[in-house]
Amino acid sequence: MSYVNVGGYRESNAGTTVSARPGFGEKVAFALGDGGCNFVWTTIGSFLTLYYTDSVGIAAATVGTMMLLARLLDGVSDLIMGAIIDRTHTRWGKARPWILWSAFPMAIGLILIFSVPSGFSMQGKVAYAFITYVIMAAVIYTACNLAYNTLLALFSPEPKDRVQASSFRFFCTMAIVLFINYNTQNFVGRFGWTGMAVIFAAIAFVMLLATFYFTRERNVSVAEKGEKVAKQPLGESFKLLFKNKYFLLVTIIFVVNYTALGVNNGLRIYFARDVLGNAGLMGTLTLCFILPKMIGNLVYPYIVKVLGNWKSMVIGYVIEIAGVAIMAFLPASTPVAFTGLVLLGVGGIPHNAGLFSLVADVVDYGEWKTGTRLDGLTNSATSFGMKVGSGLGSAIVGWGLAWAAYDGSQAGQTAATIAGIKTAYTIIPIVLFAIGLITLLFCNLDKFAPQMEKDLAKKRA
Repeated sequence: MSYVNVGGYRESNAGTTVSARPGFGEKVAFALGDGGCNFVWTTIGSFLTLYYTDSVGIAAATVGTMMLLARLLDGVSDLIMGAIIDRTHTRWGKARPWILWSAFPMAIGLILIFSVPSGFSMQGKVAYAFITYVIMAAVIYTACNLAYNTLLALFSPEPKDRVQASSFRFFCTMAIVLFINYNTQNFVGRFGWTGMAVIFAAIAFVMLLATFYFTRERNVSVAEKGEKVAKQPLGESFKLLFKNKYFLLVTIIFVVNYTALGVNNGLRIYFARDVLGNAGLMGTLTLCFILPKMIGNLVYPYIVKVLGNWKSMVIGYVIEIAGVAIMAFLPASTPVAFTGLVLLGVGGIPHNAGLFSLVADVVDYGEWKTGTRLDGLTNSATSFGMKVGSGLGSAIVGWGLAWAAYDGSQAGQTAATIAGIKTAYTIIPIVLFAIGLITLLFCNLDKFAPQMEKDLAKKRA
């Protein structure tokens, strides 16, 4: 499918006409898609371990190992799905149709994951949990979220549109994450785990459909290159992909960031209940972490104008390390936790909108250097990093709880267990953020941006 310029508009050969650049409403519609994804994945990342350990009775170490194995399988599916998206050509484009096709399976998958049959033996429960988790993570969520992330590069060729759309996206995401963390346990108390999953699944389904119906793919070069990629051998596509060193660096950054986020999300309820002594603090702790990001994502496009995307992300890592260090090395208390999480949220602002915008820049860099644009394969860095990172984070949560001798059948935990939970919640993210910072120092694409944008614009003209 190709596009031609028609009096300030771009008209597809399917007969539809779309504006040359996305407007405010379309950027909001794009943002809703990540809200839908998070109604599924944030719920899984924040509460699935608790559901498995405390309600289903699966050992914490088993949960951790199961999630890590599932995510390693998942990594392969990301590359496969990326290649499929690059070879998809429909009247809706290449990414949007996969959002449509995966929306309903996403909803059903969430319900099944939180519906482990109580009549199964423990081995049967573990098998059911593993199978449903693998299908959800490696097949359904891969198709939906990778297509969604690919849509950002197809959405507009303009970097400022991408940054603004990403900012709207993560404002929406943070609002959904807050809602989930404040309300999930209340929903579980009233409707049970399965009832909660049904409600969240329905909302996710509607939000994903909104993204499909109210967004468009308009990047001329992407559509034209799609035909070239479709004829290109898959092996050659992978060869070009791995020639792009920034693809590998960004993948590492995604794995690091989402592992740290997985640890934070998975252990926050244990930190609130066992370390701070009040499970009711879960929502407020999340608010401290999320509210700075919500506000920051709205102003991040202006921050980028002053500092640039890369420098903003470097500063973000430094602030994140400071925030977690406060919680690690000061005595545990509610004010200390609030302060540390606020700093963690402030530091994380560039690693939301900025990081996904960086991936779109990596796509442009690959086209600039090789002449071939690989949207789907390059964006597999986002899906691979997010899912392997969150899976590794969930595994660390399970292993950390096992290391701390956590016993889900006990009303209270020992002092040694509480200290172990605090250590896992703080020290592990410090190490991860340090690795991310070192990696980012070798990933400065801002220095190429002016020439790259100029050359690609000339090529597209």
